[in-house]
Amino acid sequence: MDSGVAPRHPAVAHAATGCRDSRRRVAIRAFRGTRRTSVYREHVLGEEAFRRIVDAGARSSLAAVASLAAGRRELRKEAAHRLADELNRLRAGAGLLDVDDDLVAAAEIASWCARSREDAWLRIVPL
Repeated sequence: MDSGVAPRHPAVAHAATGCRDSRRRVAIRAFRGTRRTSVYREHVLGEEAFRRIVDAGARSSLAAVASLAAGRRELRKEAAHRLADELNRLRAGAGLLDVDDDLVAAAEIASWCARSREDAWLRIVPL
């Protein structure tokens, strides 16, 4: 008999019970403003997709993308500009079609950071 209640998504069930979910996430956050008062945009993607992007960047000799392998990372807007450029080059290579949405979103976040007229920085944050 159907109870009419939708089953919980596994990630929600793990979060509710305090268990660690095997589908970890990484946030790409771009900030504009000052350290005290800033606005930000973010894109959250799966850790596996993030690793695949970083590995593809390393294989393609894309230094800014490959440098993200270090985990939590902060980039100034000049480095964010290089990152956006390299993410777009990875996308143009069409080798990661299944994570294309993540590549587009990450490149847009990095580009938004790079175009700022004020202070800006980008953070890669494991969640």
